[in-house]
Amino acid sequence: MELATTTNGVSNHIRQATDVAGACREIVKQTCQRIGQKDYVRVEGWQAIAVAHGCVASARDVERLEDGYRCIGEVKRMDNGQVISSAEGFLGDDEPMWATRPTYAKRAMCQTRAISRACRSAFAHIVVLIDRNLSTTPAEEVPHGGFDNEPLNTIKNEPAPAKITQAEVAEITAQLVSEQSPTTEKRDMVLKFGKHKGSSLREIAKFPSGKGLDYLDWLAKQELKPAADGKPYTNDLIRNQIIAEILAEEDKKDAIPF
Repeated sequence: MELATTTNGVSNHIRQATDVAGACREIVKQTCQRIGQKDYVRVEGWQAIAVAHGCVASARDVERLEDGYRCIGEVKRMDNGQVISSAEGFLGDDEPMWATRPTYAKRAMCQTRAISRACRSAFAHIVVLIDRNLSTTPAEEVPHGGFDNEPLNTIKNEPAPAKITQAEVAEITAQLVSEQSPTTEKRDMVLKFGKHKGSSLREIAKFPSGKGLDYLDWLAKQELKPAADGKPYTNDLIRNQIIAEILAEEDKKDAIPF
């Protein structure tokens, strides 16, 4: 979804994240790597996401340790050089795949891991927006065969994500409202799904015979799909919040003055 009118707070970040996810979706999915049972984002995809945010990712201070190579990855803004994220990259001597590789290759992979890890720290949420089935673990950190060869009893004992309750939805929505800057503008959002795809919520509300308002009321009552963390997508919460504002405005119009 795309916000037609935004505030200076969380809405701007959501719009930017949605725009970046759309712009980078193709390159991230084309360069991702299938390891085991999952798809992982390679450094090319992480760098594309960083550039789309006006940032550049790099590595520095490669050093040889007793048990491997270590360096620092950074994500910097292009306009002022501000570091917005940093992370450590490491390649161990105990990794069978790299044990016999030449030194330059080991140092290069150490830097690649650092770059991917720094980007992951800053932009993991973009990967979830691109495809919730993509793992946010950098591909360069995943062992041969992936992590899916864990013992079955370990997998079975992992608790399933708890289904979020309506009370928790209300709490998250209230938090989003409190984080947004005050504004006199009426917020709106363009739908990117369903029979009214391409129309904004306020445009739909103006449909004749109250059909648009009925649709918005129905849409707001639908069960929200959970994101990777088990909580609803922020865009869906804001959409329902805007719908509530629209319906409240219409109720005021229909109110009989005393």
